[in-house]
Amino acid sequence: MIELPPGLVLWPQSDVPKNRMCVLISDTHCTDCTVGNQTAEETDWERFFDQVKLACRHPVEKDGVGGGDALDELLLILNGDIVDLIRSSRWAEAGVYPWNRDDPRFADIVLAIMRDIVTLHAETPKRAEDGRPYSGFFYWLRDAVGELRSHGIAVTIVPIVGNHDKELQVVPAARQMFYEECLGMTAAEIPPSYRAWVAAQLGAPDEAYPRLPIYFADLDLRLLATHGQWRDADNIRPTARWNFCAGWQPQRWREEEYLAFAKPCFGDTVAAGLLSHFIWNTRSKMPMDAPGTERISNILDEMDLFRPSAAAVVCLLKEARSLSRKNPADCGLRDTILTCFSESVEAWLGHKETWQSAPWKMRISLAAVAWMRHFKWYWVNVLLMELMAKAQEPELSIADKTVLKLPAFQSDYRALGFRLHVEGHTHVALQSEARFRDPRERRNYTYINLGAWRDAIVPKLNRGHRRRGIGRALHILDLSKLRPAMPEAAFRYYVVDILSWGDRRDRW
Repeated sequence: MIELPPGLVLWPQSDVPKNRMCVLISDTHCTDCTVGNQTAEETDWERFFDQVKLACRHPVEKDGVGGGDALDELLLILNGDIVDLIRSSRWAEAGVYPWNRDDPRFADIVLAIMRDIVTLHAETPKRAEDGRPYSGFFYWLRDAVGELRSHGIAVTIVPIVGNHDKELQVVPAARQMFYEECLGMTAAEIPPSYRAWVAAQLGAPDEAYPRLPIYFADLDLRLLATHGQWRDADNIRPTARWNFCAGWQPQRWREEEYLAFAKPCFGDTVAAGLLSHFIWNTRSKMPMDAPGTERISNILDEMDLFRPSAAAVVCLLKEARSLSRKNPADCGLRDTILTCFSESVEAWLGHKETWQSAPWKMRISLAAVAWMRHFKWYWVNVLLMELMAKAQEPELSIADKTVLKLPAFQSDYRALGFRLHVEGHTHVALQSEARFRDPRERRNYTYINLGAWRDAIVPKLNRGHRRRGIGRALHILDLSKLRPAMPEAAFRYYVVDILSWGDRRDRW
């Protein structure tokens, strides 16, 4: 029996060889669309799951194989931020925020957001009556799962928790809705082995509707997958037994039931509230008869498509000023936007949780922001948000020293046979290769960041911006039955990157 590193819990292994495909995607961010829509369009999801079904039909096309390539099981791993319970106007409307977990209205707000997410992303394809976009992500997921199972392919869905859906960990009724109405899994259909695996990993009770796991570790797939927020000081919370500097520590986390991954944080819960509050506040107060209102409304709809989020505020402030210069009738609109922005920042800085959850370096920046706000000048507002955007700039590359320290590449993990470390979280698709001398029989190691499945705002070459759909999926093939005949083809992995454009995205 192999000796595992402290706290590591492996995915249950099969006693008989099976041909498996594992497909990983990350950061689908299905929201209630009250302050913007982040996920990809319905046509993208329909095509994606069509491709998954096609990939499962014949993984290897070779004569004389004798059916050894036939797939027995598909593992679909949703690698965090599957639903987004933070980006919603319901928090600002109620005056309750995601960190107010002791408020008696907290659970009801989470349930209301989940109900809208089900309507917009899980029900039969239709256009929402209030004009909010329909993505159908969960509908097409369940459709693909049903078809594959009808062809005799077992399908297992593994939802990993991120930093925008961790409220599922603390509201059991919302978690039940997620399992039943999004993933299509009742308590009776969740295998006891799956529930036991989650309970063992989290150090938590065995529940009918399990909390979402933090990582997926499978030796046959040579894979360790986790959302990646544990490397982000803004999006993971220190506890009595762990802080950010300690790094990957599954044993300590398990002893506290992975509390660090469930508590509200500065980046995902507090700072995100600034943008949601600003969008809701501006939309409710801006003058509807101003010439530029329609354009500002369109920008508000798409603010979540910027990365980082603070860049969206910069864009809106500059656009409001530009409109007022072109047409004096829009001066009132500009003033309203500046007032709403000031109100949102003031409310954000006024919350005790903003200061308590921020890392110490961010607290220094917040103090500077609070001081500079006394200068009520336009350029100060823009400068503040540009500084915030710079501080939240996504990881556009990954340093060599960071790759070498990832858990899958640590010596005790490498000795088990791990070769792949997979993350999401940053919304930037990346890959990097590494090599180690030990163990000698295998020297190639790969880091893959799955990016995000969403529409995105990207700058044009000369002027303006364009909307573009992006997505990435990692496919891993472990064809155990094929090893005797074709050992060189029994294991491989590949990435499918998707970029899509369309008239619907360019509607204004």
